[in-house]
Amino acid sequence: MKTGERQRLLALDGLRAYAALAVIVYHAILSFNPELIQRILPKTFWQIDTGDIWAKAWLSTFNGGAAVELFFLLSGCVLIRSLEAAKGYWPSVAASFAIKRALRIYPGLIPCVAATAAVAPAVLSWTDIVGNMALWNSNVVGPSWTLQVEILAIPLMLIVGPLYRKWSAWGILAVLVVALVARKNPELFVAPLLSQYGYLFALGALVPSRAGSVAASLARPLGWMPVLVTFIFLRQFFAGMDLETAALGFVLLALLYHDEKAATSPVLVSRVPQFLGKVSFGLYLWNVPFFYLLYLVPKGLLPADPVAAGLTIAAAIIPLSIVLAALSYWLIEAPSIAFAKNLVQPMLTRWRLQAAT
Repeated sequence: MKTGERQRLLALDGLRAYAALAVIVYHAILSFNPELIQRILPKTFWQIDTGDIWAKAWLSTFNGGAAVELFFLLSGCVLIRSLEAAKGYWPSVAASFAIKRALRIYPGLIPCVAATAAVAPAVLSWTDIVGNMALWNSNVVGPSWTLQVEILAIPLMLIVGPLYRKWSAWGILAVLVVALVARKNPELFVAPLLSQYGYLFALGALVPSRAGSVAASLARPLGWMPVLVTFIFLRQFFAGMDLETAALGFVLLALLYHDEKAATSPVLVSRVPQFLGKVSFGLYLWNVPFFYLLYLVPKGLLPADPVAAGLTIAAAIIPLSIVLAALSYWLIEAPSIAFAKNLVQPMLTRWRLQAAT
């Protein structure tokens, strides 16, 4: 991998780190007052009561919904690069891609589900536990619903890959149009979650293309930070801006990928965000067991205000989650990634030789 290409991925890793931290703070605040989910989250700043502005400001800043959208956009960008770099007979490339993707997700998920089930205050059924480990549901580790989407997106990306090879950005745009139609017509993609979020993977796949380069050149005078701020807050002031926000996410990633100044920002590529980006998969998951343990904390020890209580708990949970995420990465995820590579490489070589003869 060339230095410039590696630098682009470093910037994206740094962004992923901040998104994972935002999700923890977001869930911490909501855990102390679930009523906020209905009372505040669907509304803009103009629609809420004055007394809710404080909570709305924090939930908007640590915007879990925006963070999840970034995860899906980032996946589309990274996965299309992987498919583009793969050489050989397409069916063998597709099979190896699916195997590596599954071995990236499941080994890190399964221990987290087991640990979370072990500390949960309520008795969970084997259907809940095994189902969550298989990603049939997310009843134990709630945030793992996003991994369901990641698994469902595998066949979508395997459609995007050959179209991108043949028609460049136009092939991705064709899939993007279909994915946008599927948002209103879920039967197109069968799985409701993929119908709802599949367009983000297609949009992210456009980032390394010529379309992403053009978007970056147009947005370069603004800089990546104003684009990020607008991406986070746009829907908090104006309703019905889902597609516009997704487009801003695409522009943000395009800037980080194609603009050298953005891609080398110390905020993203210094040691701390890079470390957190490396372990972000585990960081996103391993905070959940600690939320189950909150019932052990005497209520009198925490502030009555849900924002203050949430920030207090997040400050305690984040360091503990980082430790578990790092252990998960070095003991489980990294070996699984290496195993997947060693597993599929002989397979690709064998199929390549068979195709040649």
